[in-house]
Amino acid sequence: MSRFSMLQESMQSPSLPSSNSTFAPPSSRVKPLQQSTLSLRTPHRLFVPEKYEPSYDYPLVVWLHSQDSSEYELDGVMSALSVRNYIGIAPRANLECVYNDCRFQWGLNDQGCDTAAQRVWDCVQAATRGLSVNPQKIFLAGFGTGGTIAQWIGLKYARQIAGVVSLSGAFPTSSCALSNWKKARQLKVMFAQLQGSTLCTDEELVQAVRIAHHSGLDYQFLQCRPDDDIELSTPYDPDSLDRSMLDAANRFLMGIVTETQISLAPESTCDSERIEFGFN
Repeated sequence: MSRFSMLQESMQSPSLPSSNSTFAPPSSRVKPLQQSTLSLRTPHRLFVPEKYEPSYDYPLVVWLHSQDSSEYELDGVMSALSVRNYIGIAPRANLECVYNDCRFQWGLNDQGCDTAAQRVWDCVQAATRGLSVNPQKIFLAGFGTGGTIAQWIGLKYARQIAGVVSLSGAFPTSSCALSNWKKARQLKVMFAQLQGSTLCTDEELVQAVRIAHHSGLDYQFLQCRPDDDIELSTPYDPDSLDRSMLDAANRFLMGIVTETQISLAPESTCDSERIEFGFN
């Protein structure tokens, strides 16, 4: 089982959009494509919710996959996050792994982050054109390096993003991460980590708390760890994407969507379950 140790810190194709601009809603609605992609050049994966209603403006979750992985992470993530609440889309990272041409990596320097941002905006604009998306409820989420990239994009383009979820992703260290820090103070971010993770170490969690505090950022910190008194049904893997993290992410996102305060702590304890990823 998992229990939550809460670190509450309420501290306060297209070209890249201006950090001061906002998305305009699409001028007309079109029938959604019942397939796994939209028509755009960026390789990606699409998730359309069950019982999709074209008359309802759905929140959009842009998923940034982990290192040495692919956009196919989206399938397992959305199944665990919610199959009805969101439209999901995942761009592929721009760097191909040298040992496996079906897996990809993100660059973490400024150029790499800019490339990732371009791919995110390509996906956002395609989704808002082709599906019923609420342009005021666009979220970024990611795992590992994808979580770091999601923070970088969200902090730089805070006016375009309703919230960010980083799961085992360290705080971005590139020089431009806080270039828009005054507007970034209005961005809500959930920063979750599994105790003992090497993707985002305990020390990096502490460092992120310090940076958010000193910068006045609106971060909510969450550390998940196994309960010492409970025998785990599966071996504890601190570098896995645990279902408990996605459960907390769903509560965080729905709190923003519904404009209500929802605790990130689980309503009841449940078995820890790692999310398995497939690859094309």
